[in-house]
Formats: sequence, C-alpha cells, structure tokens
Amino acid sequence: MLSEITAKKTAEMFLFNLRRVVSQNNLDLSRLPPWVTTARIRAGWVNDSLVYVFEDVLNRDIYEIRGSVKADTAVLLNIDDFIPKAASLAARKDTTGIIILGGAYGDKKRTIFNLIDKTPAFFNCGYDGYHGPIGLLNIFMQHCPGGAGTSPVAVRYIPFALYVHESDTADSDKLWNSCQQHLINALIRIHNSQTGDFYARLKSRATTFALNKLSGVIVLGRDTGAELHELIQVRDYLKGIGYDAELIKDLPEIPMMSNEEKVRLWCLVSRFVVMVDRSPAGHLGEYIILREQRTILALLRPRGHGSTYTIGDDQLVDSNAVHLFEFDGSPFETLDPVKKWAEMTVQKRAFQYNKAYPWRDHRR
Repeated sequence: MLSEITAKKTAEMFLFNLRRVVSQNNLDLSRLPPWVTTARIRAGWVNDSLVYVFEDVLNRDIYEIRGSVKADTAVLLNIDDFIPKAASLAARKDTTGIIILGGAYGDKKRTIFNLIDKTPAFFNCGYDGYHGPIGLLNIFMQHCPGGAGTSPVAVRYIPFALYVHESDTADSDKLWNSCQQHLINALIRIHNSQTGDFYARLKSRATTFALNKLSGVIVLGRDTGAELHELIQVRDYLKGIGYDAELIKDLPEIPMMSNEEKVRLWCLVSRFVVMVDRSPAGHLGEYIILREQRTILALLRPRGHGSTYTIGDDQLVDSNAVHLFEFDGSPFETLDPVKKWAEMTVQKRAFQYNKAYPWRDHRR
C-alpha cells in the first residue's frame, strides 16, 4: 500500500539522483528550470499509481502530500478530488524507460492542454495495472468543462510531473536508472537552447529586481486558504498567455526592506498588476500604495460586491490607471478583457509620455 512515507522518500531519492547527475554534467543551474534546484513537491496516489508535481519555490524543498485521490487531475491542478469518467491518455505498460511529454515554455512559447470533460483524468494511471514511469515537462493544463473556447475553471502551469507505479518505488536506484537518460537529455536540450536563455533571464530578474515592463505581472489578493489557490491559478493563466506572472509572496525578501517597500518596488517595475478582491486582507493597503504610484491595476471582484466600498471607485472619476472587472463565478472570466485593457493602457501611456518628453525618440 502506498503511504505518505513512501511518497516522500521516492521523491527525495529521485531529486537527489537528478541533482547529482546535473552536477556531474556541469550544467549551469541558472539555465535550467528552477525546480531542479529547489522544488515544491505535491504528491498523491490513484490506487497503485503515484502522481507528483514539481513546482518552483524559493530556498528549500517543500512537500505537500495529498494522499489517496481518485483522479490524477486533482493533483496536477491542485483542485478538489472527484471520480473521473474517462481519461484523456492511456499509459503504456512496457518497462523500457520513462516517456516524457514535453511542452514549450519560454519567450512567446506555450503548450496548453485543455481538458473539456466535466470530470476528466489526464492519464488512466491507477486504473489499468502496471505502467512505466511517465513525465510531463513544461506544460499548461486547463480544465474547461464547458468545452473549447469557454472560460476555464482551473489552470496550472506544470513545470514537471512524474507518474510512478507502486512496484517501482521499492528500488529507488532502479527507478532512477529507468528515467535518467531521457530526463537528463531533456534538461540538456533546455540548457543549450533558447529556453535556457529564458530561464537565465528569469533567474537574473528574481535576483536583481530586473522585473521588466515588457512582460512582468504581479498578482495580489488574500494569499491564504482557498483564495491562495485561486491566486495561483490566475498567475498560471497569465503565464499561459505570455506574461511572467508572480505572486508577491513568492518574490525574494530583502531583510532591510519592509513589506510595503517590497510591494512598491515589484509593482512599480511590472507591466501591470492584477488584484483579486473577494474579502478583506492585506491587499486593501496595497491598493492605496498602487493608486498613489500610478501602477496600472486591474481590480477583479465578484459582481456586485467586493471586500469593501473604500476601494475600487477610482476609475469613476479620479484615475484611468485603475479599472474594475466583475465576474460571476471565476476571475478567469475577466482575464482576457484585463489583458486587452492593460495593454491598451500601456500603449496610451507610452504614446503620451513619448509625445510629452522632447528628449525621447518619438519614432519608437
């Protein structure tokens, strides 16, 4: 029987071997996905099949063991569990090594899977006997039960996911040996490609505060409980449409810098900011900061009500840098209009500032 101990031990040994081989190959960690260095590992199991998601995190490895679930998508998307009616893909049964489903993630490159069934599994792992190791690398996954072209109800960016059958957890070295060649080759290709350049720029941005006006977006709101999961999904949706989106809490802490200063700095150097306003939290104070420094701010709240009437009315008279977007069920309903409005506001600003300042090149 699979257990929390088995799930954590298997992941620990997998990461240990991966990092050892990365070091042996003298790969530059700044050109690799950040989870290779430190990861948030989310794990669950569907009957006799373990499902892992390895996500980027600062400082140290963090384990979140969900335990037994009925659908792999509950782990992949980090949503409530359900009984799946069907699976999108069937896992292979041979033992010749890991199969990696690789997507694109980089400058204007995204691979997105849309799950359109109401209760979908991605793979049939856990329901059809033994399967060899399976990896998912750099993909976005959206659950759109209303069908193609409708708003998603859940979105996640999956830097790396791993499926392991229970019978392969008994010998961690054997498991690694079956995965090593294909996984390391995939990481070497990333390291030596434009995707490696992309990761190197992200690393530089996170360590030097060079979050630029070209693609950086900050996501704010209540960052605990269910509302944190919603913020993460908003972040990943924005990543999926081409932005370098981050939650403010995931960006580096500088000991001599107050939280207010951190918010001011990161939001000031971002292209725009998205704030989800469901209930009162620290973002109410952040709203005032952003309004004062003229940050382009999209305020997302349930139709007809938000956390308080003391924020959100600036667009009526006082500011064209703040705009209210109301949704009926999910913030995802607003994100495409948010992008359109924010980009239009960016262009208006650029035009007016270039026109007003004689030292600027007006031909740009």
